[in-house]
Amino acid sequence: MDSLKEISKQIKKAKSIAIFTHISPDCDALGSSYALMTALTQMKINADIYIKEALTNEQIKLFNENRILRAECNTAQYDLFIATDVSSLNRLGDYSEIFSNEKNLTIVLDHHHCDKLIGKLNYIDTNSSSASEIVFLLLKELKVDIKSEIATMLFAGLTADTSSFQNSNTNAKSFLNAYELCELNAETIKVNQILYESKTEHEMLFNKYLLNNFKIINNCAYIAIDKKILKKLNGSKADCSFFSRALVSIENIVYGFSIVEEDNGLFSLSLRAKDGYNVKVIAEKFGGGGHICAAGAKLFAKNIKEATNMVLEAFNLK
Repeated sequence: MDSLKEISKQIKKAKSIAIFTHISPDCDALGSSYALMTALTQMKINADIYIKEALTNEQIKLFNENRILRAECNTAQYDLFIATDVSSLNRLGDYSEIFSNEKNLTIVLDHHHCDKLIGKLNYIDTNSSSASEIVFLLLKELKVDIKSEIATMLFAGLTADTSSFQNSNTNAKSFLNAYELCELNAETIKVNQILYESKTEHEMLFNKYLLNNFKIINNCAYIAIDKKILKKLNGSKADCSFFSRALVSIENIVYGFSIVEEDNGLFSLSLRAKDGYNVKVIAEKFGGGGHICAAGAKLFAKNIKEATNMVLEAFNLK
């Protein structure tokens, strides 16, 4: 692992920086990348975030979607490329070639138990419960004036990746960093209301569908959503983002997963587990990754039934 001091030196040398995070970005991916972009802009460095996918309704309330670039990245425009909260090359999606090209100066900031994505410089701290905390440390090293806007983004990433300090990745540093971000005027009430207390009628319809259609095998709860169902519900994959998290909250259920059809033959898998159980190993079977208790992957199958059976077999439930 490289020092934050060396990483900050490279950042200060750059005039233009491109920032990336993983496909199907969660609030930690967005909080870490947005906070970094905002801080670099504050330092008079041109900084852009590249994300191909749309944000969820709750994410749009916290992060300005208009600041995202969804185009191909012209690498000639940038001196430096930074990935936050990404554990493997394929989790970068269409931007993976940028980090596999030895000619590019790349930095990886991450907290996952994985070394499948390696940059020219790397700060990977598995004792941090979120990538947002790592960016927080980096901004301190850069001596950035961390205003309320940046603190709020970092707090959003921290609280989301710990599920409001409930997940097994929560530790003493999580609470210490939350305290410091509160001292920096992070809008904690706003973040908590958006993430945990604000559900639209549209979201409640998806919640209703989940409650009426999930299935249980042994200690695993799951739900499968194909394009036909999504169309009927007038929604998208993003509307299903909470499914696996909700399923694993059921008493006596230790694994929860959801499968959503994105396109013909392409399915998005989201997995959650209670403390002491591991879904990261399941995600890795399909080329995905994440945390022990929260992971995801993309998989290919003929139809939703085949995709579901593939995951059940990975759990040895078929």
